[in-house]
Amino acid sequence: MPRTRRVRGRSAVAEGAARRRDLHAQDRTAPHWALDYARRLADRHPPQHRILIQTSMSPTGYFHVGNFRDTVCAHLVHRALTRMGRRSAILLSFDDYDPVRESQAARDPELAGHGGRPLAAHRERATRICRAYVAELRAAGILPAGADADGRMPPGGAWETHYQYERYRAGVYRELQRRYQRDAVRLAGLLGRADGRDLFAVYCLQCGRGTTEIHRLDAASARYHCRSCGARLTVTGPERVKPSWALDWTLRVAHEGIDCEPAGQDHCSAGSTMDRTRSVYDGYLGLPQPVIVPYGLVRGGRGTGKISGSSGDGPYVRDLLAVHPAPMVLWLYAHRNCLADLRIGFGADVFFGAYDAFDRFLRAVPGDGRARVLWELLSDEDPAARAALPRMRTVVGALYAHGGDPEAALAHLTRRHDGCDRGLLAERVAHAGAWLATHGAARYGGEAGPAAAPGRAVDVLIEQLRAHTGPGAPRAERTVAEFREIYRALFGTERGPRLDTLVDALGPRAVADALASYRENGERPLRARVFAPAGQPAPPRSVSVSVSVREEVAVRAG
Repeated sequence: MPRTRRVRGRSAVAEGAARRRDLHAQDRTAPHWALDYARRLADRHPPQHRILIQTSMSPTGYFHVGNFRDTVCAHLVHRALTRMGRRSAILLSFDDYDPVRESQAARDPELAGHGGRPLAAHRERATRICRAYVAELRAAGILPAGADADGRMPPGGAWETHYQYERYRAGVYRELQRRYQRDAVRLAGLLGRADGRDLFAVYCLQCGRGTTEIHRLDAASARYHCRSCGARLTVTGPERVKPSWALDWTLRVAHEGIDCEPAGQDHCSAGSTMDRTRSVYDGYLGLPQPVIVPYGLVRGGRGTGKISGSSGDGPYVRDLLAVHPAPMVLWLYAHRNCLADLRIGFGADVFFGAYDAFDRFLRAVPGDGRARVLWELLSDEDPAARAALPRMRTVVGALYAHGGDPEAALAHLTRRHDGCDRGLLAERVAHAGAWLATHGAARYGGEAGPAAAPGRAVDVLIEQLRAHTGPGAPRAERTVAEFREIYRALFGTERGPRLDTLVDALGPRAVADALASYRENGERPLRARVFAPAGQPAPPRSVSVSVSVREEVAVRAG
């Protein structure tokens, strides 16, 4: 007998490990991981079948860049299927029938008194959160243009948006819910639970909270006791009976015909919902489990952990879109394997590094098969115009060199980069300005330090500039300490725009005059112009226009 138990245990462990390997297995020969999952779906379903991909989330707070990975994965697989000539659609499901956590209700004044009630019970808040995400998806190029403010479109198309509170209360799942309630004991056995009643909760008829204990459950009714208000009542009909998350997922898959769903790897591990519900599909519904697209965590800047919406801090998709074009936002998520963790940050190293990598990718598209496939998953536009844009470092430098004036910076860049698409160049200037005004401000716009006697580097550069007639800054072998000395004299910071960009924009005489003004009077006229307080006019251009800081490593003469 002990030997038999041991063999069974090993067999179960081996079977579970095999299932997880199968879930995370990928065909690394595919040009992109989205094409691998699209091929699995195409092989599973007949050609005329519309393949439905669900992306779902609860509006506990504004959806952040971690939630967005779920939707991007769905979008990329949908694009891959379309590229293969298959019919496909995305179902965005807002799980607003989930309860408000008591801990969140305690710390969020807007949810005070709503603990245990459905998220949608605070209708104005839930609507505001969901509409904000819909607007972000529209701006990112994921939501079709024909969708309304709630993300709704006519059924049967390439996009659907469902609100679960509406669907449960309208009895959309009535027949399946009754079947689940009738077979609660059987379902509990399949899920390894002792009592089928624990797989459901009732939203109380008296106080509206789901803090209930079910005493009797059958297909048509549930007798319960509410721990919040003390009511002992019976609900008839399933509209107020909420299945557990595992059952809720399988119920919607069966009703809607969901064929695929992205999920974080933490939901795909041993004992997770995706793992445990296989028995419900195989042994109860008689349906194959949807193809799961597992993805890694989204983390913040260096040294930070998983981004969580429960903190309410973001960052959000709108923050990404403020400083990146939509195709680049999608690329940030798509260029890495979906199983890999991502880091999303806005510091100078990350910001400039991402733009440099994106520009290299754009230039590789014409001659690199994998790059071309990825671009076709991201966008329908020709990448050539974006590939011709100047580096973001150059754009930031030009913007500062012209006192933060986007029109002046755009005119300067247009002259220097003749043939660039002016609209795309203006977009890049706008993104540079948005980054400098927010994430770059602390690094590049700190308080000016006290005036200190300039060293030899300032004197040498003034002399060189007075005699300089060519483009850019005079060539010289300058040390890091000498660059810091120059930038402290100009702006009171240790970093600044490339000297080449600065001299090209202002002229060598203007930069020399600014350095001389600091050497002789301790004044920084360029800084005074660039960092004029909001709402106050900048000082007159006695030293031409201004600048401040640009690259994250502006300790090079360019």
